[in-house]
Parts: sequence; C-alpha cells; structure tokens
Amino acid sequence: MSPSYTVTSTTGYGSRIGNSLKWIVGWFILLIGWIILLWWNENNFVEQKAALEETESQTVETSADKIDATLNNGVVYINWETSSTDETVLRDETFWVESNDLKLIRKVEMYQWEEEEHTETEDNLGWSQTTTTTYTYNKVWKDYPIDSSKFQKSSEYVNPQWKYEEETYAKDPILLWAYTLTTAYVNMLNDEKSLSLSWQNIVAISWMQQLDNLLYFWNDMSNPEIGDMKISFYTVKTWKASAVGQQVNETLRPYMTSNHRSISLLEQGDVPVYELFAHAYDANSLMTWILRWVGFLLLWIAFSMIFSIIDTLADVVPFIWNIVWAATGLVTFCLALIVWIITVVIAWLAVRPIYGIIGLVAVIAIICWMVYMKKKHPRKELPTNEWKKEWDKESKKDDEPEIIEA
Repeated sequence: MSPSYTVTSTTGYGSRIGNSLKWIVGWFILLIGWIILLWWNENNFVEQKAALEETESQTVETSADKIDATLNNGVVYINWETSSTDETVLRDETFWVESNDLKLIRKVEMYQWEEEEHTETEDNLGWSQTTTTTYTYNKVWKDYPIDSSKFQKSSEYVNPQWKYEEETYAKDPILLWAYTLTTAYVNMLNDEKSLSLSWQNIVAISWMQQLDNLLYFWNDMSNPEIGDMKISFYTVKTWKASAVGQQVNETLRPYMTSNHRSISLLEQGDVPVYELFAHAYDANSLMTWILRWVGFLLLWIAFSMIFSIIDTLADVVPFIWNIVWAATGLVTFCLALIVWIITVVIAWLAVRPIYGIIGLVAVIAIICWMVYMKKKHPRKELPTNEWKKEWDKESKKDDEPEIIEA
C-alpha cells in the first residue's frame, strides 16, 4: 500500500467570502487573457492557412537526375530515400553502444516518487468548511524528472538527480536524394526502432545489468528502489520520405512565406504533394478547433469562479444553495457561450470578413427570433387590482352556504 499524508484545515464563513472576492479579481484578469487567446487562435488559423496556400502554389515537383539550378530559392517537392555520406559509426561514448543508422537515440527512465493529491470539502455548522487533502506517494517509472521539492512531504520523499540524460546522435549530413536536410527536417525523422544490444560491446559500469535490450541500474531487479534507472536505445534507419521545402543550392530548408511563417513538410513513405498539404491543412484546422473548445471551457471556468461569491453567500441555507448553484452554472455557461461567439465573430470580421459577416448575421437572426417568440407568446399576468378582484370573488364563493334540495 502506498504511503499517504493527510492535511485538514477549516475555513470560516468570513474567510470564504474574502477568498471568493479575491478570486473575482484574479479570474477577471484571466478572462481577458483567454479572450485574447481566442482572438489569437482565429488569426493564427488564417495566417497559417494563407502560408500553406502560398507554399502550395509555388511548389514544383523535382524529377530530374540532378539538382535543377533554375529552381534555386524556390519551393520543391522531393520523394526519395534518406541517406548519408557520413561513414562514421554513431557511438554513445558513455556505454559504447554503436549504430550505423541515421540516428542513435538513448532513452532513460528512473524509478521515482510521484505525489497524487485528493481533496474533499465538508460543510459545517456556522457555514464554515473543512477541507481534507490526502497526499499519496507512489513509486513509478518516468522518462522525465519529477521535482520532489514541491511535494507536501519533500523532506521524506526525495527523488535523486539523474545520472544519465536522454541523448540523440545523428549523422551529418543526412540527405534526401541530393539535398542536405536542415535540422528542422532531421528532427522529423522519428520512425524509431528498438536497437538490439545482444552484439554490442557495452562498457562495464557499476550496478549495471543487461536484460534483453535494456540496461538496468539497480541492485535487485525484482525489487527496484528509488533512483534505479533503465536505459534503452533506438535507431532511425534510412527510409523513403516525401518532403516540401525551399531549395537553397544543395540544401532543403523551411520556406519562409510572405507573412513570415516557416513551412516545412515531411512524411514517411511515398506521399503525393497534394496529400502532404491536405494533411497540413487538416492539422491546422484540428488545432484551431481544439483551442476553440479549450477557450470556451476556460471562459466557463473563469465566469464560474467570478460568480462563486454568489454560491458562497447562498451556502447559509443548503436547499437554497443547490438552486443557486444550478442557476449560476446555467448563467455562467450562457455567458461563456455568448462571449465565445462574440469573440470568434469579431475575430472573423477582422481576419475572415466573409465568414465574420455570415456569423454576425446568424447571431442577429437568432436574437431577433428570440425577441419575436417572446412577443408572440407573452406571459399573461393580471394587474394587481384585477388579481385582488378575482381573489375576493373566489373567496365569496367559498363562504356561501351550500344549498341541498330535498
């Protein structure tokens, strides 16, 4: 069973109101920031789409046996095998692991403490709240350092420093056909394959043991301890790739568009040029929609925190709090939706005028429809004096004796 630590604190009603007021200021500032983020997202989509369209319109497919000097500084599409003229064997100097492929990658994991936090809140008499936070500490393998100095019990659960880091070794140059690939393209060569260590002349290091394709640094392999490490190696072999970029002499580098966007496309396999751009358009659209929905969710959270003061004030009466909580949830959702729509439409008016006008017309149409429906089906309410007359008339009927005929 994982060790745990519990912290309990009680917050008075006055302090809760004070905290809610502090939240209003902080979340209002974040609300403005997220509105700016939504605006940036729409502008970024349009700018990236324009950059891709410009690049696509200038792309020329190369099929000659040698580099065409007339295409220098132009945008070219290449479909060829990756290779290298570098005959040097790649070597990890720490462990003497070698490979003659394009890349040699060392990956490292360490057995560490990981803190999990779980909080429960309970209402008390007098409208105070008791908050119970449980910190659980688990032992996990992770390929990145976990900062134990931020733990609640940082003095008891300490993660040691990493002895070995992840490293990547690459041949220089790496070619696609006769073109030398710049760093942007080399980083896209990520089809990693596990490297067998059975034939490697690995240097002997204290506490190191080898099992299959892994190097372990621990005393007892059946019972790892905090600070134990395991290291694996991967390679990137030569494979056929399709790429789009700017030809500069004998180098392929990202193309800088007129709106200062850097475009570099590369995929594994025989991918036609139109598919490369189609995938780029799809990725741009997908990221835009993800940020749109994340922006809406953040707006909703911001409005909820701003309105949390109302929930706190209503918490004096439990059944009223439930009603107020549901009502504020609906109101904040509607506010977030309205601000989200307005922000996106205004952003469209600035960067996509046609779509912005269509969106604005749609919003106005919805508002007009709602006003029309409200006027068409008004609430029927009697004036105060008429209501009293109807009440008195009904009361007299109740007071009259019932006559029963014989």
